[in-house]
Amino acid sequence: MSSTEMLKDGSNPEGVDPSPALGWTTKDDITDVKIYGSEFSPPVFKIRTHLAFAGIKYQCIKRSPNSQKKGHYQKIPSMTVNGRVVNDSYIIVKNLIPALYPDEKDVAGKWEEKITYGLQLGMEIEAMEDPNCQAPFLKMAGMPLFLSSAFGWFLPIGGKGRKIPKMIRERRTKQNDKYGLLKTTVEYLTEFKDEMGEKDYFAGTKAGGVDVSVYATLKAFDQLPIIKQFVEESKVDDWWNRMESTIPDIAADKFEKEA
Repeated sequence: MSSTEMLKDGSNPEGVDPSPALGWTTKDDITDVKIYGSEFSPPVFKIRTHLAFAGIKYQCIKRSPNSQKKGHYQKIPSMTVNGRVVNDSYIIVKNLIPALYPDEKDVAGKWEEKITYGLQLGMEIEAMEDPNCQAPFLKMAGMPLFLSSAFGWFLPIGGKGRKIPKMIRERRTKQNDKYGLLKTTVEYLTEFKDEMGEKDYFAGTKAGGVDVSVYATLKAFDQLPIIKQFVEESKVDDWWNRMESTIPDIAADKFEKEA
């Protein structure tokens, strides 16, 4: 399959813009929305947050990776809008930005790449290597906490070099030529803070696309103690508190079983 060829169902592969183009220009173009993925996936959480902040109704459908027919998109998230399938969180948000934040589309587009291939991956690696996050991760996944105390040494998260964070790090290293060396979460947040300057929000007096993507990426793992540490160390506390009172609470979202 060529780099621009669509999948068997006509939807886009990872990292490829849909063809024909989606043509989303305002939020009125984004209706009958279904999001496929898992509740605590940072990319899924980010998309839900953008839609909720824009006042767009959506339905959540539970889906696991590698669960679709051969030749279809095997990762999460995936989304349908007016019956059309769009895959890959970066591609989805990249297309949402011009419709939801038209005044920000250039800077938000640049930052979305940095958030998706930098901040999010750095956060996931550091959280999954933190021994203090192992038990909270299990709780988030609905698994018994005794696994951490009894078999914590054996689990694929909870320490340096564990299987899952190691896999994420190695996969990202292969993309260094495209996205640059992976920084730490605090380094990305400090860069965000420096570019925001003295404004209340990155976008100015009101939260915008970059604000929502950064906030939602971290908020997805808010049950982990390391998130508070990231916010405090990067000195974005005031901005975080403003976002907490600005962004709708999506904790009540229900993920239905996929038919």
